[in-house]
Amino acid sequence: MALDEVRQHQATEPRLAFVLTVVASEPVAFAELASRTGIFILGIVVVMISLVSLMRTVIVPRPLRSSLSGFVMWLVETATRGISFLRSTYARRDHVLAWTGPVMILAMLIAWLVGFLVGYAMLIYGISGMDFGNAMRQSGSSLLTLGFAGGTNENQTIIDFIAAATGPIIIAMLIGYLPTIFQTYLEREVLVTTLSTSGGEPAWGPEYLARATLAGTLEEATTHLDAWTEWAARLRLTHITYPTLMYVRSPRASRHYLISLLCMMDAAALQISLSKTVDRMHAYRLLLQGSQTFESLYVVLVHDQRGRQRIPVVGKLWPGRRGQQQEQQHLPAWTLDIRAVHAAAAQDSAIGFATLNTDAASVLGVHDSTITHDQFIRAVRMLKDVGFPIDRDLDEAWTMFRDIRSQYEFPAYALTYKLDAVPAPWSGPRFKKTDVIYPTSAAAMRQQLTEEPDSKEQHP
Repeated sequence: MALDEVRQHQATEPRLAFVLTVVASEPVAFAELASRTGIFILGIVVVMISLVSLMRTVIVPRPLRSSLSGFVMWLVETATRGISFLRSTYARRDHVLAWTGPVMILAMLIAWLVGFLVGYAMLIYGISGMDFGNAMRQSGSSLLTLGFAGGTNENQTIIDFIAAATGPIIIAMLIGYLPTIFQTYLEREVLVTTLSTSGGEPAWGPEYLARATLAGTLEEATTHLDAWTEWAARLRLTHITYPTLMYVRSPRASRHYLISLLCMMDAAALQISLSKTVDRMHAYRLLLQGSQTFESLYVVLVHDQRGRQRIPVVGKLWPGRRGQQQEQQHLPAWTLDIRAVHAAAAQDSAIGFATLNTDAASVLGVHDSTITHDQFIRAVRMLKDVGFPIDRDLDEAWTMFRDIRSQYEFPAYALTYKLDAVPAPWSGPRFKKTDVIYPTSAAAMRQQLTEEPDSKEQHP
């Protein structure tokens, strides 16, 4: 349409009628313009989604949710969990699940790069006359700083510059991200590995106390709880900041960081419940930090995930109604002063969870422990046999132990179910029915061994 004709139409026809006339005269050109404009806007959205996901996952030190990284984690977890379900034994399941964490990290890297690649290609396609294949070629050349394809106009050049800056920034961030992840993993596994000799494989609270008693290191073992208190706090901080670490498993199938923490907390609970003479303050500190760690990991890994799950025996992971008030809970204690400290810590923790998830408090209420009285008595008998100091009435001790364990059992079982941790004693069910794996009993081994008299010992 000539310029004079356009001006005549503008002067004699309403604006809407003019637009309809232009569309009718050039329908193909108008459709292409609308298509490119829409893809340009979509490209902005894709680039922003990738950028926000990268910043939330790598830069911001908070448990922020990202739709892109969350979808990638869910996809990888679903695939490895489905494959592992076909395996007949736990060791074979663990062999498959060991790939979950590393594949998640690699998949998120690929997802971010693909997101920026496609997003910048959409931007180039939207402002140029080239087809989408050449736009992808130009986007990849700029993003990866290859330089074999460039823009032909000023707008394309600006996008090329932005893409060329984005690529090295992503690589540099990941160069710093990956060592941080694996350094944190190695620091986590040091105490888990040392516990294999003092707590068994898999680790179990009563076995830890039995071995410490037989080795004559019970006093040292109680102070050793301070190291686990610091470890629990560090675990909470690092694993809610980098959730992929929760899926990175220990080097051996018989070890798992959740089982190790549960072992030490059960040992602390038994120590408080059974003995007056053994120092209890170290145990209380571990139970406070450990309970908050289990609850925080539960909120980030299990409760934040969409969908409803059910754990056998324990019950629903999600409440029926949102906005319910959390029933006040705190660690029980033998003295009123210690109970007051625990109640204050529980209140602070509840306020903190409200900032993470508005519905978390209603889930993390009071849940009865699933440990039976018979299981408790069997553990007590084993401890008596090795000489662990028991000076409490067993009925009172059972009530105290049950009340203490009810504070952390629910989130601990939910996490071991979710991550399919090694099925140690007192660690709850798994998503596929699995027999409990017991550690070698030092008490039973003591009965089997025959000690030679000192007089018959021969010295070289």
